[in-house]
Amino acid sequence: MGSFGKNISSTLFLFIGILIITPGFAIRTNEENPELSQHLEECHKKVTKRCAIEISNSIYTNKTPSEYCCQKHITTGKACHDDFIKLFISKVPKEKVTFVAAKGDQIWNHCAAIIALAPVA
Repeated sequence: MGSFGKNISSTLFLFIGILIITPGFAIRTNEENPELSQHLEECHKKVTKRCAIEISNSIYTNKTPSEYCCQKHITTGKACHDDFIKLFISKVPKEKVTFVAAKGDQIWNHCAAIIALAPVA
């Protein structure tokens, strides 16, 4: 992991982990966009604490989310994923926006591929 990952990963990991896990936190952290905040509140209800942390952490590491967490993540829908990435992007330096956006796309595509290949229960 480069210096970016070391410097920002723990800060954003904690921020996003709290955002997803703590009801009401999205509204307090994103008051300038109440529609986005409300949408994120609904999204976080569909993801377990463990998966929220795993998915958030995967943005700043070379690790990928587990099949279980991918299933939870895909269940939230692409709009939720995109809004979480927008929130991440709003918290990183401008020179890292492209990295975070690309990593977000990579995670979504990885999870979508895993779910497409998973056997139906």
